[in-house]
Amino acid sequence: MHVLKWTLLSCGLILAGCSSPPAGVTFRDDAPANRPTTAAEFTASFVDADGNPVDLKSYRGRPLVLVVVRGMPESPGGVFCPFCLAQVGSLTANYEQFRSRGAEVLLVYPGPSDRAAEFGRQVQARPDAAGGIPYPVCLDKDCSACDRLGIRGDLAKPSTFVFDREGEVTYAYVGKSPSDRPSVKAMLAVLDRLPK
Repeated sequence: MHVLKWTLLSCGLILAGCSSPPAGVTFRDDAPANRPTTAAEFTASFVDADGNPVDLKSYRGRPLVLVVVRGMPESPGGVFCPFCLAQVGSLTANYEQFRSRGAEVLLVYPGPSDRAAEFGRQVQARPDAAGGIPYPVCLDKDCSACDRLGIRGDLAKPSTFVFDREGEVTYAYVGKSPSDRPSVKAMLAVLDRLPK
């Protein structure tokens, strides 16, 4: 079995309890959409751990929250972004809040997959982590989706996209810095405004 799939998906690394970013940093509760985006920009490119294409159209009929983390940036010296680790933990700790709204969360790890399993292990090693990632993780191995979306930047700018039940992008937030991300509260507020 593919190492990434076993580590991230089959074992379901747990991040529950990691509901806050690093000390002194808060994600944005007030995070209005800051980039016009259409569903057409999300064609193909994503794959699962086995290299199978992930078609976002398969999520139609329910809202989708797609979160792109930074991947393994060249800076700062080959360590994973602590804000990405915290964001993934916060999403996991609050996953039932998304599910209660009928929504699915999809995490995108950009760049080569050789460090994705390590990303999962580092999240699991956090003192406040327990359990497993309950939502799908997919890859943008060549960063072509990041390029098409205009979010490329060592490897990707932290980005959040919310799709409605018809598959239309209703919210797009691209961070201006590694810590600039909408909070779970902001994401849930977007979902609460979607037509039922």
